Amino acid sequence: MFGRSSKKMPRQEAISAFLGAGTQYHGQFNFQGVVRIDGGVIGDIISDGTLVLGEQGYVEGRIQVAELVSSGHIVGDVEAASRATLFNRSSLCGNLLAPAVIIEEGATINGFVRMAAPENAALDESEAPPQALTSGDDAP
Repeated sequence: MFGRSSKKMPRQEAISAFLGAGTQYHGQFNFQGVVRIDGGVIGDIISDGTLVLGEQGYVEGRIQVAELVSSGHIVGDVEAASRATLFNRSSLCGNLLAPAVIIEEGATINGFVRMAAPENAALDESEAPPQALTSGDDAP
């Protein structure tokens, strides 16, 4: 009636897939849209969508997504095309590359953080991290 469709349009931010607590996935994980992980993923995650990692979520592998929202644990490098958000219980053991980074107090990062657009500068293993200043004893 009145020209309205009876079908509801899906929300753009609606979760399109869910990996629940107690589950574990091994291998490369590709997805579209928004995915929430409360279980474990052993392998790389690649998407142009949003990855939501819950408090019980665990990823061991490289993550390349448009946006990361994490309350869980990550072991591996992260590349987010638009933004990375690490909430207070989140931990990252690896490097982080994103043009915008939000880190709540209590989150931990053991690695380098680089704020650049991924298309301009990717995490490159051949690129040496900045070296700490050493005393004159080590000079040739």
